[in-house]
Amino acid sequence: MSTCVSCGSPVPETGRFCSSCGAAMVSGDELATMEYLNSKPRTSGKAASGSAAKTSGSRPQSSSGGLLTEGRFLPGRLLAGRYRIIALLGRGGMGEVYRADDLTLGQPVALKFLPEEASQDETLLERFRNEVRLSRRVSHPNVCRVYDVGEVDGHTFFTMEYVDGEDLASLLRRIGRLPADKALEIARQLCAGLAAAHAKGVLHRDLKPANIMLDGRGQVVVTDFGLAGLVDQIPGSDVRSGTPAYMAPEQLEGKEVNAKSDIYALGLVLYEIFTGKRAFSVESLPELVRARSESAPSKPSTLVKDLDPAVERVILRCLEVDPANRMSSALSVAAALPGGDPLAAALAAGETPSPQMVAAAGETTGLAPRTAILCLLMAK
Repeated sequence: MSTCVSCGSPVPETGRFCSSCGAAMVSGDELATMEYLNSKPRTSGKAASGSAAKTSGSRPQSSSGGLLTEGRFLPGRLLAGRYRIIALLGRGGMGEVYRADDLTLGQPVALKFLPEEASQDETLLERFRNEVRLSRRVSHPNVCRVYDVGEVDGHTFFTMEYVDGEDLASLLRRIGRLPADKALEIARQLCAGLAAAHAKGVLHRDLKPANIMLDGRGQVVVTDFGLAGLVDQIPGSDVRSGTPAYMAPEQLEGKEVNAKSDIYALGLVLYEIFTGKRAFSVESLPELVRARSESAPSKPSTLVKDLDPAVERVILRCLEVDPANRMSSALSVAAALPGGDPLAAALAAGETPSPQMVAAAGETTGLAPRTAILCLLMAK
């Protein structure tokens, strides 16, 4: 028996997928899901030369990365009498994603299929359906829309929004850190999408640059809710499901996973956006666990000398080892970023704003009714 590096469940030596979390099993590669070890994207043995195969397989591949040439469905194939296959976009441990045209509605869509070997596993099929259920709870411009579940020739699939763009991981590999103004724009949209999910009680649990798309207008779209779960409804055996490189310390140790765990992952993503570097550089899973629980990452300002101090404070607060010391929510992260509302940030973080802060806010724009009520309640 081998062990799944995503969730720690036992997997038979001949098994290609973990029956608990669905992660692909790659022989001899303990860190198969730890993207931070490679500066180049991982590629599938069947992928066309130069094309990036996605590890999750749950979102469209970036248009700039080229199209994969081999898949179970050829271009032009009509599925369910409605979807015309255009191209295979990505392949990974959780299946294949195709770009298709919805002939009924006359619009492009993405179709996600489970791996053929996993399509008969009821546990994985239920996880697949759960991804649809949870994704459909969240309706927001910065979250990928999921439409419906279907089946063709014994293959279960679901339809989702087709995002014609590039994932953030690919963009960061190409250009390094983003310009400050663009980084702030992406950070705010990312916070908005994550906040929308949390507002519906949905934890993403696998937030990372590879699961964040930027469309042709530069709009952020959070994708891949394949490991998502509802707050307080994630069993202990499933706590460690995800990508170790973007897990919070408590999740890596198998203790718990909650909204603060997503905030930690958000901090790791922001670190990369603003510095172009990963917060932790390690060589093994045990080393990663120790680093997360015993040390803090280098200050972003040691990498980017002119980084706004407010950005650094936000990132480091997100990356606190103790969840209680992290930013309280994705909205509080957005509010604390430069150009945000410092008064709203203080309230969202559970801090009592100073009289000077309240006065300054009133002098400039006046207090919004909700903010004024919160100030009044905190003053009692």
